[in-house]
Amino acid sequence: MTDSKGLPLDCIVLAAGASTRMGRPKIHLPFAGRTIVGTTVAMALAAGLRVIVVARPEDVAIGALAGPRTLIVRNPDPGRGMLSSIREGAKAVRAGRFFFIPADMPFPGPEVYRILADRESAGPAIPVCGGRRGHPVLMPSSLIPSILELPDESPLRPLIDGAGPVLVELEDEGLLRDIDTVEDYERTKAAFPDSPVAPKSAGGV
Repeated sequence: MTDSKGLPLDCIVLAAGASTRMGRPKIHLPFAGRTIVGTTVAMALAAGLRVIVVARPEDVAIGALAGPRTLIVRNPDPGRGMLSSIREGAKAVRAGRFFFIPADMPFPGPEVYRILADRESAGPAIPVCGGRRGHPVLMPSSLIPSILELPDESPLRPLIDGAGPVLVELEDEGLLRDIDTVEDYERTKAAFPDSPVAPKSAGGV
């Protein structure tokens, strides 16, 4: 999965959240034979992407959990919100297009990334299930300067909508699912085998 210059597309995995609803670092929890963040990373790597993980400054375990094939970027002030992590990751993007996905969304499989990347569009490509937008989102790197200029409190969606996004309907509820609470974790981890093989998307594509 490459851009027009033959570079592998980038994927920013947003792993700098505070896990306030979980009460502990949720992305470190075991999941599908890895961890939550490890599975999210594995999905992107299996799609042939160059993975950039944006982590908290104090997360000393993230390198081992994400693996040696990833680039770890630190968000010096993750309390600014998710947009600040997207900005930090975008600074490391080198391909003409890049994905972003929260680290607590390990469900979208490699085929989802491939389907989005195959869409011919100069603007963003967004997966949709049942009329609801999900992740991963594919962005043209031409938008990075505009992303870097956005204030912390600004939503990213107006910028995406103004760039002529393509909405790609997929029958895959995994595009919408994250793991926020203990109940989410216990309910979903049983759906995947305790195996180091990257699971398929939750709903299939």
